[in-house]
Amino acid sequence: MLSAAGVAILSVAGDRRLRAAGFAAFAVGGLLLAADLLHGPLARLWHDAGARPLPAAATALVGLAALAVGALVVLRWPTAVMVALVVAAPARIPIHAGGEDANLLVPLYVVIIAIAAAHAVELGRGSERPPRLGAIGPAVAVLVGWTAISMFWTADFHQARVELLFFYLPFSYLMTRVAALRPTERQLRLMLSSQVLLAVVFAAVALWQYQTKHLFWNHTIMVDNQYASFYRVNSLFYDASVYGRFMAVTIVLLLAVAVYRRATPGLLALMAVLFVAQWVSYSQSSVLALAAGAAVIGATVWPRRLAISVAVAMLMVGLVGLVAFAHGKSATDVTSGRSRLVSDGWKVIKQHPVDGAGVGGFARAAAADTAHPGRTKRSASHTTPVTVLAELGPLGLAAYLALLASIAWAAFRSGPHRYTRYALAAALAAVLASSVFYNDYFEDPATWILTGLIAAVMPLPPLQFRRTDD
Repeated sequence: MLSAAGVAILSVAGDRRLRAAGFAAFAVGGLLLAADLLHGPLARLWHDAGARPLPAAATALVGLAALAVGALVVLRWPTAVMVALVVAAPARIPIHAGGEDANLLVPLYVVIIAIAAAHAVELGRGSERPPRLGAIGPAVAVLVGWTAISMFWTADFHQARVELLFFYLPFSYLMTRVAALRPTERQLRLMLSSQVLLAVVFAAVALWQYQTKHLFWNHTIMVDNQYASFYRVNSLFYDASVYGRFMAVTIVLLLAVAVYRRATPGLLALMAVLFVAQWVSYSQSSVLALAAGAAVIGATVWPRRLAISVAVAMLMVGLVGLVAFAHGKSATDVTSGRSRLVSDGWKVIKQHPVDGAGVGGFARAAAADTAHPGRTKRSASHTTPVTVLAELGPLGLAAYLALLASIAWAAFRSGPHRYTRYALAAALAAVLASSVFYNDYFEDPATWILTGLIAAVMPLPPLQFRRTDD
């Protein structure tokens, strides 16, 4: 709660003293939450430090020195920070802690900690530049605040702490700092170049996997490939659908360059290669993500009637294709098991119609009153709106929709940098479309980074222009 209150203050407050208090609440609350969640591993580290004090002290000094260096890099070389965010965002490291295994965004957390250290220095100096979030700020404050409050009644307190500590709190804070950095056009180009370079590497690995039939990390996909009529790849990602989403976002950004700037043969060829590499992931949600991003770009350049006609045509084609594909098959077969997960979500919604099952409580609430109430392998419905309504109730769904509306308002209002905002909004639409069919909208750092960039380049409201000649 303390850390969420800090994020809320940082999202809406402009006063320096309030922002300093908000940052302190965010940092202290995050440390307390980490200590509570990771009590077992931290206790073992403390015991080992007591047994070997000199190595422990040396490790602590090295950690503090690394923190100081990270803060210095953020303060003096913001361009390097923006590029580091892009490079670190997709990197997930297998971690074993507290008796559990997880693929955590460790490199990104390191970058966020360095950003937070630099932020503390800026607040101490009085040189901090508050972010320009507009309506996005209050929407984020309400969403994160209500999510934290739902911990009081969540069906799974442990998973609730995981969601807040590793996703909602650090990523929403990161969004405020990305907006505060206010990247230049050159920095945005470097960020895009880094994204494309990563996509090329991932595409090369994916095509190699498809050719050699050799996968990494995910044993489930390896087994499924033995019985499927197609061969699915995951590149350097654990999850093939997450890989497909990354490729979809990259292709959408390149499509925006082709439409808004210049469509060169080399650019079109690159997009074609990336699409082929994305296709062999056989991720339905990532293909829909690509279509959604392309539709947003098309809607910004086509006449309104044509855009509406194309959207209706795409919807009709999708429905006809789904019906044709579903002939003779169950809904579970057609949707790769997602229909069952969505039905679990509606079950939770009926059981908790007002306040929801609490953040992280979906799986345990869905398993309640079943033969195995303790089995919680599925953490979400694979449909973000259903998961939000199931866990956070109608108020949480309203906050989610308000956030989407505030982002759309910032992205599509008139003013300077509109094509940059259109491109970022199209990429975010790809993430949103993927999350509707594969969840993880708030757990994907791309959501928060793109939102922060949209806020950073949106036009200033008229009230922020002041006369300086009096």
